[in-house]
Amino acid sequence: MKAFSKLLVPIDLDLDSTPVLELAGLLAAAFGARIELAHVFEAPGYEGPAVLEARQLLDPAQRPGLERWRTAMTMLGHLRTLEARGLAVRGRMAFGVAEETLAELARKEAFDLIVVGSRSREGLDRFVSGSVAERLLRIAPCPVLVVPHIQER
Repeated sequence: MKAFSKLLVPIDLDLDSTPVLELAGLLAAAFGARIELAHVFEAPGYEGPAVLEARQLLDPAQRPGLERWRTAMTMLGHLRTLEARGLAVRGRMAFGVAEETLAELARKEAFDLIVVGSRSREGLDRFVSGSVAERLLRIAPCPVLVVPHIQER
């Protein structure tokens, strides 16, 4: 089996990242790999339901800064959690279409594995948008490990 030295871990703020971070942490510890957390702000023109709802509640002038601040604080929490386990980790934020931006990052920086979470979408939402993980599986230049989001019932 190929040893993984660089793991790319996309973070979706609308999804509990705990299972993804746990698995990425185990892999990083086992292989001595570095973890790179990444969040991609979707390009203008596409906004998921959670973003649309939040935009209706916020002052238009404060929206972009508040979203970047929320992302940075979430990312910092994840970084500290992984660093406390003795893992090499860093984070980044980017703008663009999530799967395209992540695939390009993985290609340019020669990541060995992408560990991404996925939520179950149903009906029209899945038909219209699919999932970032699903689309990333098709275009990524390296293996993609999809960690399903298990919803408690």
